[in-house]
Amino acid sequence: MKKLSYLIVAALLLSACAKEQLPQANYDIIPQPKEVTLNEENPFELSPKTVIRYEDGLQREAQFLSEYVNDIMGFAMEIQEYQGQTDGIVLKLSPDDFDQAEAYEINITPKQVTVKGADASGVFYGIQTLRKSLPLSPSLRGVGGSKTALSCGTIRDWPNFAYRAMHLDPCRHFIPLDSVKVYVDMLAMHNMNQFHFHLSDDQGWRMEIKKYPELTEIGAYRNGTVIGHNGNLYDTIRHGGFYTQDELRDLINYAAERHINIIPEIDLPGHMQAALACYPQLGCTGGPYEVWRRWGVSEEVLCAGNEETMRFVEDVLNEVMDVFPSPYIHIGGDECPKVRWEQCPKCQAKIKELGIKGDERFSKEDYLQSYVMNRMAKVVEARGRRVIGWDEILEGNVSETAIIMSWRGTEGGIEAARKGHDVIMAPSSHLYFDYYQSEDIASEPSCIGGYLPVERVYEFQPLPEELTPEQQKHIIGVQANIWTEYIAHFWHVQYMALPRMEALTEIQWNNPKERDFEVFVERCRHMRQLYELYHYTYADHIFNPQVWADTVAPNLATRKPITLRQQPAEQYTYEGALVLNDGNLGRGAYNSGRWLGFCGYPLDAVIDLEQPAEMQHVRFHALTNKGAWIYNPSHVKVLVSDDGETFREVAQKEIPISTWADNDGIFAYELDFEPVTAKYVEVVVSGYDLPEDHSGFGNPAWIFVDEIEVW
Repeated sequence: MKKLSYLIVAALLLSACAKEQLPQANYDIIPQPKEVTLNEENPFELSPKTVIRYEDGLQREAQFLSEYVNDIMGFAMEIQEYQGQTDGIVLKLSPDDFDQAEAYEINITPKQVTVKGADASGVFYGIQTLRKSLPLSPSLRGVGGSKTALSCGTIRDWPNFAYRAMHLDPCRHFIPLDSVKVYVDMLAMHNMNQFHFHLSDDQGWRMEIKKYPELTEIGAYRNGTVIGHNGNLYDTIRHGGFYTQDELRDLINYAAERHINIIPEIDLPGHMQAALACYPQLGCTGGPYEVWRRWGVSEEVLCAGNEETMRFVEDVLNEVMDVFPSPYIHIGGDECPKVRWEQCPKCQAKIKELGIKGDERFSKEDYLQSYVMNRMAKVVEARGRRVIGWDEILEGNVSETAIIMSWRGTEGGIEAARKGHDVIMAPSSHLYFDYYQSEDIASEPSCIGGYLPVERVYEFQPLPEELTPEQQKHIIGVQANIWTEYIAHFWHVQYMALPRMEALTEIQWNNPKERDFEVFVERCRHMRQLYELYHYTYADHIFNPQVWADTVAPNLATRKPITLRQQPAEQYTYEGALVLNDGNLGRGAYNSGRWLGFCGYPLDAVIDLEQPAEMQHVRFHALTNKGAWIYNPSHVKVLVSDDGETFREVAQKEIPISTWADNDGIFAYELDFEPVTAKYVEVVVSGYDLPEDHSGFGNPAWIFVDEIEVW
């Protein structure tokens, strides 16, 4: 709560500093402190003469503060041990003054600034608040003798969630160690304390495992990469790299200094084709396998019925835990097709040996995956750690101690919390930062698809109302993810993260129930200056908003009553049927809110023209994004009715399936027919199953439709 407005304080300071107009610190930062109480005393003057003093154990934090001030103001400050002096900046630990970990308090008087924390992490976050409050402009930085005025008062703050994380995937495109350290710096600036490091996947194995050297000798490199969005063309450029265990220990120490824990992920039993390329005997077919050159979900997974395979995974996890001291070990569990297991004699024998039976909810192969995951959970728990798994591990019998990372929406997290599991919310709908930030995708760097502007991140509420207060306590944290299928360079990683990371840290640290996006944007502007200071690449859409007004010509269907015989998929419903004839044409991102998505069943829309009208033409628009499992419609038919009950068909059309040689994009589909007069029009749009040359072969393709027009 702010007990004195910043405008009043600014006026007081201008009066106090009449002789020397000093640049002013501004505590209206991101994340916004919960309590800021200012007074009318003369401000504290930060200058090159200011000394930083620290209590025992806080020397590194003092060095960070000096480095940050030097970055921003252009001067370094002397650092000393604190021995009761009454001036300068003092860093101290006061655990008895706080109710929870990572909390801090900053007391500012004309002579002294005291930063005290519940622990060293709290002191570090107090330092981040000072860092982000300092004025920054090219005219100020680096000028010898410059000063800054810090308004006097007290700032108190603490995090709402104990787990605050970002994820990074160096498997699809390798990210050099120096760049990963910059990413850690970005997390530290945003008060995050966990870094989820995805170290294995079909397209590359990234961690040295001494017992299995082929994992990096062979598995760290692929002999080409698919061109475009999972077409049938490949380049021939060898791509890859890996981190030695010594390099990882160095990274762990680097992050620990910044109060960030690194959570390693070894994704199993799926997403293991790079490992199978090294040790084909660990798969169900015996290979041969290659480090995968395309994106998506490979059907080649670890053989769950092979004891050698299980020992391999146990060995890998133990070696991972030898390197990473993290209390959490992520073991994946997502996107594991069961096709090979259904046909594998060893897997079927293991199912019989364990007495596994399928039921109305899950197949026996689903329960076989639970056996694998629970066995590995015991390996991790034997070392005093806890496992994290993607929400697919709920599909069967999950270890009671497992933490669930809910990525396919919030439903998995809700189910897990009700069952007593701790939960990390990371839904793709709001927290997948590999999605487009703008609807104008032609002007954006390439990415996997989707649409996730900063506004949508900012509006996310991680505590579902469906849960009781006791169940909500199981939501221990919030995380955003960056997958790198279409992100080949670190500047692109930064671009996808910033400024969406600003909205994320507001949720993680404060989780305000009432939010004002325009006020939030104003607080982001100073962060943009910090990005430029540190040469971070960032998206500027929220600072330079654009209004899209793609409309279609008014027609008989525009804004007329419309109903759907079957609703779209829940995550792609948005404003419902009205999206289809509101006059606004959908743009390239399928989850922009302007498309309705259907999978496994047709779009079936009935439009009430409100009075009989003559018509002879129907047009609608659909999106194709084959890499995202979105294909063109297979069949369309148009029916009309006089009473809304009895319909007669007037037109139909078969549409050939799009191939990898065809472009993705937005396409209009038109049907002409003999003139007919009717009051109701029904349009039925059906979809394909994914073809044999698609990684999701056999599954229904998505269809995304917008703007039905009738003349």
